Amino acid sequence: MNLTEAIDWGTDQLCARQIEEPRLEAEIILVHALGIKKSELILHQSLTVKDESFKRYKELIGRRGKREPTAYILGFQPFLGFDIIVNRSVLIPRPETEFLAEQALKVAGRGSRVIIADIGTGSGCLAVALAKKLPLAEVYAIDSSNDALKVAKKNAEQYKVGNRCHFIKGNLLEPLKEPVDLIVANPPYIPSAEIKKLQPEVRDWEPKRALDGGKDGLDHIRKILKESPKYLKPGGRLVLEFGFGQAAEIERLAAGNFEKSEIIKDYAGILRVMSTRAKANGRLG
Repeated sequence: MNLTEAIDWGTDQLCARQIEEPRLEAEIILVHALGIKKSELILHQSLTVKDESFKRYKELIGRRGKREPTAYILGFQPFLGFDIIVNRSVLIPRPETEFLAEQALKVAGRGSRVIIADIGTGSGCLAVALAKKLPLAEVYAIDSSNDALKVAKKNAEQYKVGNRCHFIKGNLLEPLKEPVDLIVANPPYIPSAEIKKLQPEVRDWEPKRALDGGKDGLDHIRKILKESPKYLKPGGRLVLEFGFGQAAEIERLAAGNFEKSEIIKDYAGILRVMSTRAKANGRLG
């Protein structure tokens, strides 16, 4: 069997299991199974796939056919140009969170000695990306899961920012001992009743604690909006990701705690990120 035939076989298998973009997925998995570059699929279409390699490919296609997310199969997910290590302990980074990171970078300023808190760091994608793109920044990355923090630390080590990313176990902002310049947060914001309606890749594989935001999806966001001002320096900023249809309520919740708030549309035109400026009072320390 050559490369083209292997892709065709994988495409048929995934199509039969109703996987979206089955050919693209088959190509991604074949590249991973063979340890080759994507370009080689085009340049060497007649290259023979050895039996051992096809066995590995077949195993991975089988996993994808059971709706295991491709990122978990590969062991990583691209995020702002970085390959972020992921496993079932952490949420797979989304394009929406790349948009959140871009907004945080605008707020922080590339040359500043900003101190950042990343709430619910998960894989550490935000903490690592911000530390890499802000070489003078210090990042406190907080998560309630030891397993998630292990993954986040691996990502920080992989990109050599472990000396500026400090990983702390705890709930939301509670572990912080001093105020920071910027808080970034991608909290769980899916309403509990909606979890069962999600795609199997999300519902059955990703950690529920990273998805479930309570009855209306805003349980964690309410706490963040209430508590953030006292953990921010004067003029400090909060940049927060939220879900579809939640903007109006989030604006209302933020109104009494912040001097200025802005709701920003993502690249799909959906209101996705709140950027706020804290009042001067109510700080730690």
